[in-house]
Amino acid sequence: MTETRHLTSIGDIARDTWDSLVPASCFYQSHGWLAGQERPDFAAATYTVVSSDGRLLAATPSYDFPAKNAPPLPPVAADRAVLRGGTRTGYHNEFLLAGAEAERRAALTELVEGLADHAARLGRDALLFDFLTTDSLRSLAALFPVRAQLRSAEAVIHNEEGTFESYRRLLGHNVRKRDYEVRKFEQAGLSLATAPLSECVDELAPLIGQTMDRYDASLDLAEIRAFLKVQAEHLDGLSTVFRVVDEEGGLVGGHVAFAWREMLYARVAGFDYTRTRGAYEYFNAVYYGPLRHMERRRLDTLHLGLSAVEAKVRRGARLHPVWAAVLPLPLVRGAGLTRDTAADQALADSLRAEAGGGMDEAEWELGRITPL
Repeated sequence: MTETRHLTSIGDIARDTWDSLVPASCFYQSHGWLAGQERPDFAAATYTVVSSDGRLLAATPSYDFPAKNAPPLPPVAADRAVLRGGTRTGYHNEFLLAGAEAERRAALTELVEGLADHAARLGRDALLFDFLTTDSLRSLAALFPVRAQLRSAEAVIHNEEGTFESYRRLLGHNVRKRDYEVRKFEQAGLSLATAPLSECVDELAPLIGQTMDRYDASLDLAEIRAFLKVQAEHLDGLSTVFRVVDEEGGLVGGHVAFAWREMLYARVAGFDYTRTRGAYEYFNAVYYGPLRHMERRRLDTLHLGLSAVEAKVRRGARLHPVWAAVLPLPLVRGAGLTRDTAADQALADSLRAEAGGGMDEAEWELGRITPL
């Protein structure tokens, strides 16, 4: 007999129990990350879980945003009052399920129906799963009629052999340029040191502020510091800050990353632009230093997130499509997938032109994406 519950805090479920469902690809749905994202003043979080005889079968967070804080909706959801299922904003999103295929299918059905009941009680008329993987989209569309839209591409370096030398082989003809970026960094008298996030919050926050200002994404310094402190509280054991230091040990910049299962997740970087030396500090702190660190820690995958896809592909990343998926309420059962195929293809073509590579043709053949 299965049971669906709605919890008001991730703290209401044991960390090990929740994380038993969370694979390497889903750090942004791990217990520690979600705990750091709980901000009742910003969005009301709920955790819907499906269990049977004490065993967790399916789980997802959901977020109800007040209008003043709500992230922009994708066009496919623009006419809806939505409850967001899965990760909060802009992060890799997939369903957390246990068991064999038939059990997973049944658990996903109950999970989505539980979310729909919760959304209806909040007065919402649709569920939105944003930045959803293709496999999760197809699984959802096998159970319910889905309106979907290609959202973006996320960049991941898959270094299956796990060494820095095997990473260099991934680069093909780009390897000389990347080796030059490493040499330029070293010749400038710069080096990388590592530390846990808890030791770096105060020194790193102003540098992140500088970088955000540089790219027109300004955020109050107190807010940056508070965000880092919360992450350190919940995720310090998974954190590594790659500190760019000069000959005297002075801080030039830094990059925060988190290890989860076999993957390292690049999160946020900041630099003091009065001290940088045009020595590819960013790429050494976000790519080359972490990849050497990963070899020592037996990690084989570097998750780089969305945006700036050309720079990421040139440094060995592959691009994977992510989607917005909308389920209108009241929910009805039955397979179905509705898309604006021309608009999706136009976005895919734009990403391909920008990136100049890194896209597996079979994965990006969008016409073949149908319900499982």
